[in-house]
Amino acid sequence: MKRHGLKGDVKIFLDSPLPKRLESIFVEIDNRLIPFFIEHFSVLNNVAIVKFEDVSTPTAADKLIRCRVYLPDSLKPKKQPKTFDISDLVGFHVHFSGKDLGVVNSVNEHALNPLLVIPGAEKEILIPISDYFIKKVDRKKKSIEVDLPEGFLDI
Repeated sequence: MKRHGLKGDVKIFLDSPLPKRLESIFVEIDNRLIPFFIEHFSVLNNVAIVKFEDVSTPTAADKLIRCRVYLPDSLKPKKQPKTFDISDLVGFHVHFSGKDLGVVNSVNEHALNPLLVIPGAEKEILIPISDYFIKKVDRKKKSIEVDLPEGFLDI
């Protein structure tokens, strides 16, 4: 989420279409989902400009920057039973040279190349979603085997 304009509006980058009628969404703040009621919103391509109730200044909007947003499950678009997209990789264990690098906690689809995001004790690991890096995905075992260039994890 990013601030948009001077009246407290925010930009939300979408990974699925929004329903035509939307009264509220959940914003993750301090690991808690907080409902925010929507005054109005508009969508162009994969970006929504949203005006929340009680968020009327740039300062108030700035508090929401980089927060994750969620739709209630009942409003999410239904997936086809056999489809699998990159957002389904959340929760998969990532392995490199026999070592478990961690669990994917999100997929950054807003970069030029989508990235697997793996939190670490010292730093976050970002791995491009590309055939060059990802060698095998096992959906049953929920694991991803990657091949990384020498020094990649040192960056």
